[in-house]
Amino acid sequence: MTLDLVIKNGKIVSEYGVVEGDIGIENGYITKIARSIDEKSEQKIDAAGKIVIPGGIDGHVHFQMMYSDGVFTADDFYTGTVAAACGGITTIIDFVTPVLNESFITAYRKRRGEADGKVVIDYGLHIIVNDASPERLKEVKTLAEEEGVSIVKVFTAYRKRGLMLDDGALLQVLRLAASKNILVLAHCENEDMINMLASKYLSEDRVSPIYHSMSRPDYVEAEAVQRMAFLTEITGAALLVVHLSSGLGLDKIKDFKSRGVKVFAETCPHYLVFTEDVYRRSDGRLYIMSPPLKLEHDRQQLWKGIADGSITILGSDHACFNRRAKERAERFTEIPGGVQGVENIIPILFSEGVKKNIIGLRRFVELVSTNPAKLYGLYPKKGIIAVNSQADLAVIDPNLRIKLGRETLHSNLDHSIYEGIEVTGYPIHVIHRGEVIVENRIFVGKEGRGTYIKRRKPLIIAEAT
Repeated sequence: MTLDLVIKNGKIVSEYGVVEGDIGIENGYITKIARSIDEKSEQKIDAAGKIVIPGGIDGHVHFQMMYSDGVFTADDFYTGTVAAACGGITTIIDFVTPVLNESFITAYRKRRGEADGKVVIDYGLHIIVNDASPERLKEVKTLAEEEGVSIVKVFTAYRKRGLMLDDGALLQVLRLAASKNILVLAHCENEDMINMLASKYLSEDRVSPIYHSMSRPDYVEAEAVQRMAFLTEITGAALLVVHLSSGLGLDKIKDFKSRGVKVFAETCPHYLVFTEDVYRRSDGRLYIMSPPLKLEHDRQQLWKGIADGSITILGSDHACFNRRAKERAERFTEIPGGVQGVENIIPILFSEGVKKNIIGLRRFVELVSTNPAKLYGLYPKKGIIAVNSQADLAVIDPNLRIKLGRETLHSNLDHSIYEGIEVTGYPIHVIHRGEVIVENRIFVGKEGRGTYIKRRKPLIIAEAT
């Protein structure tokens, strides 16, 4: 028998442990894992001295997203997925954002049309529920049952942008989610507190980027986390708090977890690296995102959550806008929010977490691949190195030093919050469904080769029920 691809001599990391050996691949799937594979193969990769992990899964990206008329994120589904692939990510999940009074199913089909034919890796979609009317909630059920949209997202902020739901609507969504085993993602910030603080600073002509952070302190996030977790508890639903940015918010999650509530946490690489001091820089407006960067104490607490398991996954919240969009407004409230991150998840967590002995290799793989696969309904097809799983893999050189920035990253963004930061350990080869799409850090895949995934119900929820 001739295999399509054999990865030789690698340190193979999965939820089962770390072993030295070879991986045999045929027809897009892993067919053999052994100390040594002697069968002939069409292609070989020598991974001696390298680490082989399941391909990363980023369930929180915003490609080709409109902020306002004529203002879109820098990355579309092609450039965004190329960047993802070069960072060792082999599956992304984006969002459907219906406009006012738009059918969720119509919005879903439009989003599919924007992504299909462009993505270079596999992708899925979450639906943002910004209307809890009976008609729209019926469509949520239809999308879950027929299109594999097994996860929804809600907002406790952004009323003016048409995203926020009031508490009654949130309760309705959570009740539906509990009945249909749908995971609810939540952007947790208290809208009224933000508006009060922002109005105060604007009235005092305090308009610079640092006031973005000051108008969204830790308690703004923590209150909304506590409220969403309580509603989750009384409905029996399951909740993932996305882009967690504060130690106080993490404390609330730990409190509800200790009571048996199905609440999980995602944080992002930028919250693990930077603090609000970034907003005091002359170019601070470029790095506004929501929730904003917090204090050094918060950064340290998030790392503790990474280490002790109270943070479940890492996601990028990749939503980057070029300088022209960021610099056109003077007031912090008018600057489009978001930074790049899809290509940085694996390098940042490996360099700052594994290399600095905060976490081990198994925990590293849990955060970037296995837990996302389980939580997003992709496991065991993805998120694991095992026979009969898809051959989505990243080969990491643990000693390769790379200085991040515009010249080394693949996003279409014209700047980077990571400019000048050096990481140790980087994906050098990436395999997606058995095909090498990144070779020696060069993207060699083809536009449109990725496919849409109809996802199953989240596994972690089923295990916790």
